[in-house]
Amino acid sequence: MSDYFGALAARLREHGVDGERSRALLDDLSAHAAESGADPEEEFGPVEEFASALTRASGEVDSGGTGADPEDEALVWTADAFEAPARLNEMGAQGWEVERVDRLGRFVSRRSAERPQTWEYRQEVGSGRADREILGDRLAPGGWEPCGRWSVLSYFKRPGAVTAGPGAELDSPPAPGGRRYFFGRKGVLVIGASLTVALVAGGWSVLNLVSGVADAEGAADLAGFATGAVVGAIAVLLPVWGAVRLAAARRERSGG
Repeated sequence: MSDYFGALAARLREHGVDGERSRALLDDLSAHAAESGADPEEEFGPVEEFASALTRASGEVDSGGTGADPEDEALVWTADAFEAPARLNEMGAQGWEVERVDRLGRFVSRRSAERPQTWEYRQEVGSGRADREILGDRLAPGGWEPCGRWSVLSYFKRPGAVTAGPGAELDSPPAPGGRRYFFGRKGVLVIGASLTVALVAGGWSVLNLVSGVADAEGAADLAGFATGAVVGAIAVLLPVWGAVRLAAARRERSGG
């Protein structure tokens, strides 16, 4: 793992990324890799390609004059699972290409200054590496390529030219709006309910620890409450899973 991030640090230096910015970025990426337990190259891709993508996303230009145009626009935004499919394609119609999804679930995007074009997106459910590989193989013939993942959600993109031909090019792309967070009513309700369950469970645990409850009866009560909290959290999150799967199935039936 350290070899990958060492090589990535060297590539970022070659691309002219500021040292402090590079260190902060590498700390974030290594923490994410350690948390997920995934191999960095499988998680982020080949070092050179990933360094180039990071350079474009950060607005830096490499010292050799290659990479993204210095006037390319960058945009980082986020949406809940219910809003994301529509918002992704709305942004794609404005020429925004998602480069990756960061560990906070934000879409790191850029728009070409030289030849902006439309992009199309799909949000799919893939709970593990095998599922993601199956998804990738199934969608690849349609021109889809992975552009990021977060939790059980996988994201795919393809140039608008696949379906619109030359009409995908944008002569006058609109200026980016000021909004960066897109949360619908369903998403807010689910997030709020999940946070409530987590806060109640955490608060109860802290109170028991502070009061020094160590007898068997107290431990049993705490275990019972923790079990209930976990079941409650699952009950809250299952509708999200179901809604995403339903949306994906509908898109598949419509031939999207």
